[in-house]
Amino acid sequence: MKPAPPPTALLDRTAWFATLEPAQQALVRATLVEKDAAIGECVARVGEAAAHWIGVDSGFLQMSVTAADGSETTLHFLREGEWGGEGSMLKREQRRYDVIAVRTSRVCLLPAPTFELLLAQSVPFNNFLLNNLNQRMGTVTALLEASRMLAPDMRVARCLSLLAQGDDGDALALPQHQLANLCGLSRQRTNMALRALRADGLVQLDGPRIRIVDFAGLASHGAKAGGRRKSGRAA
Repeated sequence: MKPAPPPTALLDRTAWFATLEPAQQALVRATLVEKDAAIGECVARVGEAAAHWIGVDSGFLQMSVTAADGSETTLHFLREGEWGGEGSMLKREQRRYDVIAVRTSRVCLLPAPTFELLLAQSVPFNNFLLNNLNQRMGTVTALLEASRMLAPDMRVARCLSLLAQGDDGDALALPQHQLANLCGLSRQRTNMALRALRADGLVQLDGPRIRIVDFAGLASHGAKAGGRRKSGRAA
């Protein structure tokens, strides 16, 4: 990753940073490192010590694991403005997943010593971490429920609504194989589901970009009680 200009943009719009004392803010600004990551570049690797808390100034990161046969499973994702990877740091363990740039991204890396100092000194920072972990658990639970109980097109609708965060007109530059990994579906079945959602007027497809044109409709589609997967239906 190539060094980038001093980190300011993400901090200026980060809720937890605004709650810090002036001395703590100065420490964060002095120690935070901002870097650019190209598509496919690894920001953090499985098996490495968790040396940084990861923020996304721009772009999109995925947390994934790769099996011995080369197959990849997407566990979670970090979108613009989000912070993640604190679980490994709180447990002081090695990363259990790779963090990879899905598209060209600018990331902020907060060193472990600064993270631990804020953890020890700042109640608002701890509250942010608690809320962050709770929101991520909610997302993981929703994805797990979809993979176990919903038909494929409902799974894709739910994943897209979670990725888009509820903004009509939001465009996701997400390759279909990445979406398929997140949904637990084949690329072919994911493509079929996307075309069905397009036919229903919920999304538009433009190469690798998926534009959500009706978020409320998409979210409703992904939450349909009647969308439960039928036994024997291929995924």
